[in-house]
Amino acid sequence: MPSLLLSGLRAFAFTAALLAFGALSATPAGAMEMRSDGIHTESWMKSMTFLDLSDDLAEAKDQGKGLVLLFEQPGCGSCKRLHEVNFQEPALVDYLTQNFDFIQINMYGAKQITDFDGEVLSEAKYAEKHLINFSPTTLFIGADAADGAEVFRLPGYFKPYFYQSGFEYVVDQGPQNGVIFPRWLKAKRDRLAAADKMPPG
Repeated sequence: MPSLLLSGLRAFAFTAALLAFGALSATPAGAMEMRSDGIHTESWMKSMTFLDLSDDLAEAKDQGKGLVLLFEQPGCGSCKRLHEVNFQEPALVDYLTQNFDFIQINMYGAKQITDFDGEVLSEAKYAEKHLINFSPTTLFIGADAADGAEVFRLPGYFKPYFYQSGFEYVVDQGPQNGVIFPRWLKAKRDRLAAADKMPPG
C-alpha cells in the first residue's frame, strides 16, 4: 500500500477517534440517569428499598417526612419532562427532599411491592389496584397516615410552581383539614400577589 494512502488512513482513523471522544465528552454533566427498566431517575430518590411500603413509610416518619410514590412508565414524555424541567430546579428539589421520601414505581413493572395492607403484588397490579391512570402520577402518603392512606395525588405533569404547590398543600395539611386544592392554591396566590412575589408565568 503506498505510504501516502497509509498515512491518510491513519489520519482518518485518528480524526474519527477524536470525534468519537469529543462526542462522549460533550455529554452534559447533568444528563438524566435512567434505570434498567427505562424509567428516568434522580440520585436523591430512594433506591435502597425492598418496596415494603409500611417499612418505607416508617423510615420517612422517623425523619419527620411524608412518603411520595411516583408512578412513571418507560417512554413517557411527560415523565421525562418532569425530570428534565422540574427536577432540575434546585429550590424545588430542596423543598421536596426536605419534606418527603420518594419511591418510583413503574406502572407496568414486575417488581414485587408489599402494600400497606400486607398484599404482595407486582408494580403493574399495584398501580391498577390504586387506580393509577396517568403517568406521571405523584401520590402522597402523609407522615401521619399510619395505615398508609393516600392523602392527595397529582395526576399528570404540572409545571414547577404548581407541582411544588401540591407538596406545600400536603405539608400545610390542606387535604387532611378538608381544604380543597384549588381553594388552597388561590389563597397562596393571593398571599404572593399581596407581597408582590408571584413567580413568572
